[in-house]
Amino acid sequence: MNKFDENMNEHYIQKNGGGSPTYYIIRRADNAVGIFSNYIVFAGHIRYALTKGYIPVIDMQNYPNTLLAPELLGKENAWEYYFCQPFNIGLEEAYNGDNVILSNGGIVLPWPYNNVEIFNTQGKFLAQWQMLVKLGLLRVQPKLYEEIMALRKKLFAQEDRVLGVLLRGTDYVARRPAGHPIQPPIEYALTKVIEKMNEWRCNKIFLATEDKNFVQIFKNVFGEICVTIDRQYINYDSQKAAPLGFCHIDRENDHYILGKDYLTQMVILSTCNCFVGGITSGTVGVMMMSDFENVHAFNFGKYGTIGLY
Repeated sequence: MNKFDENMNEHYIQKNGGGSPTYYIIRRADNAVGIFSNYIVFAGHIRYALTKGYIPVIDMQNYPNTLLAPELLGKENAWEYYFCQPFNIGLEEAYNGDNVILSNGGIVLPWPYNNVEIFNTQGKFLAQWQMLVKLGLLRVQPKLYEEIMALRKKLFAQEDRVLGVLLRGTDYVARRPAGHPIQPPIEYALTKVIEKMNEWRCNKIFLATEDKNFVQIFKNVFGEICVTIDRQYINYDSQKAAPLGFCHIDRENDHYILGKDYLTQMVILSTCNCFVGGITSGTVGVMMMSDFENVHAFNFGKYGTIGLY
């Protein structure tokens, strides 16, 4: 089944009226973004669909994306590798419905990004997005979630108080994408992590990053109290490498594994007691999934128009 449609504005492709439900197919025009950029954009579309009385169904099968190997385009839905459909309705059922709307390929407002209130753990803005998760509308696939929780149990003792740390490096820092939040210098991040570990009485750190250099620095400073998952970390050459979404490793199922490793980090982050991190799509997603005691987000504004994106 290939339902690709070049018109990326919202529009009906089937409209028969009557008492039949309206299926709202959520898709994305940007094929270079990662799993949590899609997560938070789709969260906005799910909320929008609910306000209209539509049934949201996510299509990462018929539109190119970084989570789907090119040869599987039109054949497999990459969203369903990692997450359940909001109402457990698949693409075949939705596209065969009497009333079918294709979403626009961008964002709809409101969405959970670009609002610092997302980091207020007691605020109403965060609560409305957390509710989507609590209602199971952005649910991680159960078997994958069980696997991640089993790994979490191996990494930490029940009595550990864990400070989750999310730091984006590689292409994000090197390319300085215009309009995106500025990431903290690694030296500053280290001092803030040390400060918050003491203030919040944490005895372990869980570091989520893709940057091999950051892992080495944290391990040198914190030793065994800094915990990471076993994944392929990246030495990024800003002069040669493409944006991270297009960087792949020569191994079987690389597209899937890259998404799984990142999701594993985010889910484990969401189980930590407290959190420190730069503002990214992943950070926003983690806030939606979590119930942190304390949060510190590095808010340094946004990269300017000189950025390469």
